[in-house]
Amino acid sequence: MRLLHKLEYKKRKPFRDASIIIIVCEGRRREPDYFDYFDQLDSRLKLIIVPSKNGASAPNHLLQNAQLAEEKHIKVAGSYKLWLVLDTDRWKPFQIQTIIKACEEKKPWRFALSNPCFEVWLYYHKKKRLPESLPDTCAGWKRLVNKTFAGGFNSDFHPGLITQAITNAKNNFFSQGHIPECGSTQVFALGEEIYDILKHKG
Repeated sequence: MRLLHKLEYKKRKPFRDASIIIIVCEGRRREPDYFDYFDQLDSRLKLIIVPSKNGASAPNHLLQNAQLAEEKHIKVAGSYKLWLVLDTDRWKPFQIQTIIKACEEKKPWRFALSNPCFEVWLYYHKKKRLPESLPDTCAGWKRLVNKTFAGGFNSDFHPGLITQAITNAKNNFFSQGHIPECGSTQVFALGEEIYDILKHKG
Protein backbone atom coordinates (compact mmCIF):
# COMPACT_ATOMS: atom_id res chain seq x y z
CA MET A 1 0.00 0.00 0.00
CA ARG A 2 1.32 3.38 -0.99
CA LEU A 3 0.60 6.24 1.37
CA LEU A 4 -1.07 9.28 -0.11
CA HIS A 5 1.27 11.71 -1.84
CA LYS A 6 1.57 14.71 0.47
CA LEU A 7 0.99 17.22 -2.34
CA GLU A 8 -2.39 15.59 -3.01
CA TYR A 9 -3.51 15.91 0.58
CA LYS A 10 -5.24 18.90 2.12
CA LYS A 11 -4.31 18.88 5.79
CA ARG A 12 -7.21 19.17 8.19
CA LYS A 13 -7.56 20.98 11.48
CA PRO A 14 -5.14 19.45 14.05
CA PHE A 15 -6.60 16.49 15.93
CA ARG A 16 -6.89 17.18 19.66
CA ASP A 17 -5.44 13.79 20.60
CA ALA A 18 -2.74 13.66 17.94
CA SER A 19 0.11 11.23 18.47
CA ILE A 20 3.34 13.18 18.87
CA ILE A 21 6.74 11.80 17.89
CA ILE A 22 9.93 13.82 18.34
CA ILE A 23 12.61 12.68 15.88
CA VAL A 24 16.16 13.84 16.61
CA CYS A 25 18.33 13.28 13.54
CA GLU A 26 22.06 13.00 13.06
CA GLY A 27 21.63 14.39 9.55
CA ARG A 28 20.86 17.98 8.66
CA ARG A 29 18.83 17.46 5.48
CA ARG A 30 18.22 13.90 4.27
CA GLU A 31 16.52 12.51 7.37
CA PRO A 32 14.48 15.66 8.16
CA ASP A 33 13.28 15.86 4.54
CA TYR A 34 12.29 12.20 4.66
CA PHE A 35 10.29 12.36 7.89
CA ASP A 36 8.68 15.68 6.98
CA TYR A 37 6.75 13.78 4.31
CA PHE A 38 4.69 12.01 6.99
CA ASP A 39 4.03 15.14 9.03
CA GLN A 40 1.99 16.43 6.10
CA LEU A 41 -0.30 13.42 5.78
CA ASP A 42 -2.67 13.29 8.73
CA SER A 43 -3.66 15.65 11.51
CA ARG A 44 -3.66 12.78 14.01
CA LEU A 45 0.11 12.53 13.71
CA LYS A 46 2.43 15.36 14.71
CA LEU A 47 6.12 14.91 14.01
CA ILE A 48 8.60 17.29 15.60
CA ILE A 49 11.78 16.87 13.59
CA VAL A 50 15.06 18.08 15.05
CA PRO A 51 18.01 18.15 12.60
CA SER A 52 21.65 18.47 13.59
CA LYS A 53 22.92 22.03 13.86
CA ASN A 54 26.12 23.61 12.58
CA GLY A 55 27.56 20.22 11.65
CA ALA A 56 27.45 19.04 15.28
CA SER A 57 26.10 15.51 14.85
CA ALA A 58 28.15 13.42 17.30
CA PRO A 59 26.10 11.28 19.73
CA ASN A 60 26.64 13.67 22.63
CA HIS A 61 25.23 16.53 20.52
CA LEU A 62 22.22 14.37 19.60
CA LEU A 63 21.55 13.77 23.28
CA GLN A 64 21.74 17.51 23.95
CA ASN A 65 19.35 18.19 21.06
CA ALA A 66 17.00 15.52 22.36
CA GLN A 67 16.99 16.96 25.87
CA LEU A 68 16.33 20.49 24.60
CA ALA A 69 13.56 19.28 22.28
CA GLU A 70 11.93 17.37 25.10
CA GLU A 71 12.07 20.36 27.44
CA LYS A 72 10.65 22.64 24.76
CA HIS A 73 7.76 20.43 23.70
CA ILE A 74 6.89 18.35 26.75
CA LYS A 75 4.42 20.90 28.10
CA VAL A 76 2.36 20.82 24.93
CA ALA A 77 3.07 17.26 23.91
CA GLY A 78 1.37 15.34 26.70
CA SER A 79 1.90 11.73 25.66
CA TYR A 80 4.81 11.53 23.25
CA LYS A 81 7.73 9.41 22.08
CA LEU A 82 11.23 10.53 21.18
CA TRP A 83 13.46 8.78 18.66
CA LEU A 84 17.15 9.33 17.99
CA VAL A 85 18.05 8.44 14.41
CA LEU A 86 21.74 8.00 13.69
CA ASP A 87 24.34 6.09 11.69
CA THR A 88 27.20 3.89 12.81
CA ASP A 89 29.77 4.92 10.21
CA ARG A 90 31.54 7.73 12.10
CA TRP A 91 31.12 6.83 15.74
CA LYS A 92 33.02 4.53 18.06
CA PRO A 93 31.15 1.79 19.96
CA PHE A 94 31.35 3.63 23.29
CA GLN A 95 29.71 6.70 21.73
CA ILE A 96 26.82 4.62 20.41
CA GLN A 97 26.51 2.87 23.76
CA THR A 98 25.99 6.30 25.32
CA ILE A 99 22.92 6.75 23.11
CA ILE A 100 21.62 3.27 23.93
CA LYS A 101 22.06 3.79 27.67
CA ALA A 102 20.27 7.15 27.58
CA CYS A 103 17.31 5.59 25.73
CA GLU A 104 17.14 2.74 28.22
CA GLU A 105 16.99 5.22 31.09
CA LYS A 106 14.38 7.52 29.54
CA LYS A 107 11.18 5.58 28.86
CA PRO A 108 9.78 7.71 25.99
CA TRP A 109 13.16 7.60 24.22
CA ARG A 110 14.12 5.05 21.57
CA PHE A 111 16.92 4.79 19.01
CA ALA A 112 17.17 3.71 15.39
CA LEU A 113 20.65 2.87 14.12
CA SER A 114 21.59 2.29 10.48
CA ASN A 115 24.81 0.57 9.48
CA PRO A 116 26.58 2.34 7.98
CA CYS A 117 24.08 5.12 7.18
CA PHE A 118 20.46 6.21 6.63
CA GLU A 119 20.73 5.35 2.94
CA VAL A 120 20.39 1.68 3.91
CA TRP A 121 16.81 2.44 4.96
CA LEU A 122 16.15 4.34 1.73
CA TYR A 123 17.47 1.40 -0.31
CA TYR A 124 14.81 -0.91 1.12
CA HIS A 125 12.01 1.27 -0.21
CA LYS A 126 12.58 -0.52 -3.51
CA LYS A 127 14.83 -3.54 -2.96
CA LYS A 128 13.87 -6.77 -1.19
CA ARG A 129 17.39 -8.09 -0.74
CA LEU A 130 20.88 -6.85 -0.08
CA PRO A 131 23.03 -6.24 -3.17
CA GLU A 132 25.48 -8.97 -4.16
CA SER A 133 28.34 -6.54 -3.64
CA LEU A 134 27.67 -5.01 -0.23
CA PRO A 135 28.93 -1.42 0.22
CA ASP A 136 30.64 -0.86 3.56
CA THR A 137 30.84 2.93 3.36
CA CYS A 138 28.24 5.68 3.39
CA ALA A 139 29.51 6.95 0.02
CA GLY A 140 28.97 3.48 -1.44
CA TRP A 141 25.40 3.33 -0.16
CA LYS A 142 24.64 6.79 -1.51
CA ARG A 143 25.83 5.69 -4.94
CA LEU A 144 23.72 2.54 -4.67
CA VAL A 145 20.58 4.50 -3.72
CA ASN A 146 21.11 6.92 -6.61
CA LYS A 147 21.47 3.92 -8.92
CA THR A 148 18.40 2.19 -7.48
CA PHE A 149 16.04 5.15 -7.93
CA ALA A 150 15.94 6.92 -11.27
CA GLY A 151 16.95 10.50 -10.54
CA GLY A 152 17.84 9.56 -6.96
CA PHE A 153 15.64 9.15 -3.90
CA ASN A 154 12.84 11.73 -3.90
CA SER A 155 11.60 12.71 -0.43
CA ASP A 156 8.41 14.17 -1.93
CA PHE A 157 7.35 10.80 -3.32
CA HIS A 158 9.32 7.69 -2.35
CA PRO A 159 8.57 7.73 1.41
CA GLY A 160 5.05 6.68 0.40
CA LEU A 161 6.57 3.22 -0.08
CA ILE A 162 7.16 2.90 3.66
CA THR A 163 5.21 -0.36 4.05
CA GLN A 164 7.47 -1.99 1.47
CA ALA A 165 10.55 -0.56 3.20
CA ILE A 166 9.42 -1.88 6.59
CA THR A 167 8.98 -5.40 5.25
CA ASN A 168 12.24 -5.41 3.31
CA ALA A 169 14.30 -3.93 6.16
CA LYS A 170 12.87 -6.38 8.71
CA ASN A 171 13.58 -9.34 6.45
CA ASN A 172 17.20 -8.26 6.10
CA PHE A 173 17.86 -7.22 9.68
CA PHE A 174 20.76 -8.78 11.55
CA SER A 175 22.58 -7.39 14.57
CA GLN A 176 25.32 -7.92 17.09
CA GLY A 177 23.62 -6.96 20.32
CA HIS A 178 22.13 -3.52 19.75
CA ILE A 179 24.33 -2.74 16.74
CA PRO A 180 22.96 -3.61 13.28
CA GLU A 181 25.26 -5.47 10.93
CA CYS A 182 26.32 -3.76 7.70
CA GLY A 183 23.31 -3.40 5.43
CA SER A 184 20.84 -3.49 8.34
CA THR A 185 18.80 -0.67 9.84
CA GLN A 186 16.50 -0.28 12.83
CA VAL A 187 14.57 2.56 11.22
CA PHE A 188 11.87 0.05 10.31
CA ALA A 189 10.77 0.15 13.99
CA LEU A 190 10.19 3.91 13.76
CA GLY A 191 8.55 3.35 10.38
CA GLU A 192 6.13 0.88 11.96
CA GLU A 193 5.20 3.39 14.64
CA ILE A 194 4.48 6.08 12.06
CA TYR A 195 2.55 3.76 9.77
CA ASP A 196 0.44 2.28 12.58
CA ILE A 197 -0.99 5.76 13.09
CA LEU A 198 -1.39 6.70 9.44
CA LYS A 199 -3.02 3.45 8.31
CA HIS A 200 -6.10 4.28 10.37
CA LYS A 201 -6.59 7.73 8.86
CA GLY A 202 -9.80 8.46 7.13
